[in-house]
Amino acid sequence: MSLADRMIRLLWAAGGEDVAERVLRSHWRRLPSDDAAGRALRDRLVEVLVRELPGRFEKIRQAVLADELSLLDDAERAAPSRSTVLAIVRALPVGGS
Repeated sequence: MSLADRMIRLLWAAGGEDVAERVLRSHWRRLPSDDAAGRALRDRLVEVLVRELPGRFEKIRQAVLADELSLLDDAERAAPSRSTVLAIVRALPVGGS
């Protein structure tokens, strides 16, 4: 799945079509070359979602978790290492509700 598809899916899951379209139009930026997985972009988009949709923090967290899991290959998904699990936990937004 492409980065654009992943970010659309994340925004759509948290806020629906209208939010996804508005946030992407306002906040889509060129990615740093050292962020091929798009985590920096995702973090920016999540910041916007948390600000704009404070009552949907848990949905936002679930969308980030789904995105992180989509980055794993089959072997990592079947038997994740401790470092993989820690990286996923670190990627989840903190705070909210």
